[in-house]
Amino acid sequence: MSQRPSNLLKKSFSRYLPWRGHLESMRLRLSSRDALAPLLGMALITGILAGGVTVFFRLATEWPTALFLSIPQNYESLPPLWRFALPVIGSLVVGSIYLFLNPSRRQAGVVHVLDRLYNHQGQMPIQNALLQFVAGAVILISGHSVGREGPAVHLGAASGSWLAKALRLPNNSGRNLLGCGVAAAIAASFNTPLAGVVFAMEVVMLEYTVAGFLPVMLAAVAGSAITQLTFGSQPDFNVPAIQLNSFTELPLLFLCALVIGALAGLFIRSQRVLIPQQRHSPLLRLLLVGLITGTLGIWVPEILGAGYDTLQLAMLGELGIASLVMIVAAKLMATAFGAGLGIPGGVIGPSLIIGACVGGIAGVLANAWLGVHTASPGFYAMVGMAAMMAAMLNAPLAALLAILELTYNPHILFPGMMMIVVATLVSRQLFSTNGLYQETLRALNKAGMPSWRQQMLSSVGVASEMDQNFVVTPREISRATAKALIQRHPQWILIDLPQEPAPQLLRAADLATFLRGVPKEAIADNNSTSPVPETVKNPEDIIDLLRLPGERRQLASLSWRATMLEASQKLEKSGADGLYICRHKSGSLDNRTAGIILPLQINNFYRK
Repeated sequence: MSQRPSNLLKKSFSRYLPWRGHLESMRLRLSSRDALAPLLGMALITGILAGGVTVFFRLATEWPTALFLSIPQNYESLPPLWRFALPVIGSLVVGSIYLFLNPSRRQAGVVHVLDRLYNHQGQMPIQNALLQFVAGAVILISGHSVGREGPAVHLGAASGSWLAKALRLPNNSGRNLLGCGVAAAIAASFNTPLAGVVFAMEVVMLEYTVAGFLPVMLAAVAGSAITQLTFGSQPDFNVPAIQLNSFTELPLLFLCALVIGALAGLFIRSQRVLIPQQRHSPLLRLLLVGLITGTLGIWVPEILGAGYDTLQLAMLGELGIASLVMIVAAKLMATAFGAGLGIPGGVIGPSLIIGACVGGIAGVLANAWLGVHTASPGFYAMVGMAAMMAAMLNAPLAALLAILELTYNPHILFPGMMMIVVATLVSRQLFSTNGLYQETLRALNKAGMPSWRQQMLSSVGVASEMDQNFVVTPREISRATAKALIQRHPQWILIDLPQEPAPQLLRAADLATFLRGVPKEAIADNNSTSPVPETVKNPEDIIDLLRLPGERRQLASLSWRATMLEASQKLEKSGADGLYICRHKSGSLDNRTAGIILPLQINNFYRK
């Protein structure tokens, strides 16, 4: 009776690293889908790291503005010359930095996170995260029309990825910690833990399981706690608990949702034209964004910076219809050019501002047409925020919960859900879009949303599924050694071929059959280049495992940290008949070889 794979692997690990036996055991457990307890511990650490770096990033973007703004985010107080010059200076600084970087190191933001998750098993380069911090801070300080949540998501995801890499966790756990980092970053950015959880699951991880939810929830709580300890527990926006006064307003909300859906669809489609222009010089395209934003900022200064002060005014209904129209037009243009041409900032904040202003316009018109008994423009602004965020990001539930947590107003749920449905439907169906992030990935020629099969295979590490009932042996062995191997009752024999590019796999049953009657063609002759063991006196006692009758399979190496999806991709790419899972970085066969993965195991796994 063979030992269980987990016991065999634990013994193998502890033999070489006895003082790290507990850590190795945890790594093995994390390679399975049901390793909830250790994953919760890792999620808590990730939440603290992501929340801390998000708060630090926010402070890094707010403190310098105190040098030239009397009130935080109040770029309207600057003279026109500085409203034009600041975005231009920020573009020149970031564009100059980009000139010295490889194009792969310039990738940042939520789209970069999705690309690394879908196509690189969640392994995020630390260089890109450092660039995101510095460039994102410069862009926000200089008043570009972007939000801080995009850089925060990148930094939070990088925190989870860094922790997984530092502890050498299996890649499926690294993916989970990336999602935890995203949830913690959103929670810390807006003090919205529930929205952070749903955003991570709905937009990033694309899965809803108990084992997936709990770690993300814990990380979001940790991230939100860091923010509350630093900035207090008060909500970012103080708005009255206003509500819909009459069902006669629903047709106006419906029309407002149609407009919001159309604007979201136009915004996303504009990215199809602008994103391919990122192949041009980063300095020139970022300078163009700076010139556009600076010029618009002269006439509509409310669009400069994160704009949360403008969002507060819109929700309080304190902006006139002329100001609201100008803000919508200017914000759409500045944000579209910024996102499309590669400004390292977020679009969630701008989407909230645009939606609030469109809703505010609808509210002013409703008051004019239906009288003062209608809901205030501030209420329309709140539901407009939810509709625009949902339609632009293709994240209806995350948008609804974000607005609920930002406003603490449960009255927005009913009309907000209706507007989200209408706006998202218009954006997706009438404008044939699939959300900003997915459309951006497509425009960058990167693989988008993974299939159901890929999602399932990515959730499990090879260490939890590999076959360990095997022995490693050289090509030529004595008959006595062969009998000793068979007495260990292995299922497979892994033939080490130092002079060949890859080892081969032989069924132990074929060797057992061979030993019952030794054919001459399987006996090594006197001209064999392999040395004859000293314990063997007769060369005819030497068995050549490559010459005996039986089915042999060519193998390729794979790291024990890999997921089942990586195993499937390696089999397809290498053309091998199977994989041997090894601990050694060189991929050499030794007694650290952990297990074997065959195509049948992969097929049977996702069909369970």
